[in-house]
Amino acid sequence: MLALRARGIGSAWTTSHLLREREMGALLGIPENVTQVALLPVAYFTGVDFRPAERVPARERTYWNEWGRTDRSA
Repeated sequence: MLALRARGIGSAWTTSHLLREREMGALLGIPENVTQVALLPVAYFTGVDFRPAERVPARERTYWNEWGRTDRSA
């Protein structure tokens, strides 16, 4: 998904189609013996504001040995 985004292509992980798994399988030509777990729709973005998302640095969200502890040296 990150590689797609870097190329101006949008994608989304979804499982909502599983409510109608058999119908979606038939529509998409997925064999009945294949277990569906997710669907990844992919499309070129047509808007004007496709830009990098604001993100908190991973080191501020990664915890070590207990919840909330960001310093792994202690």
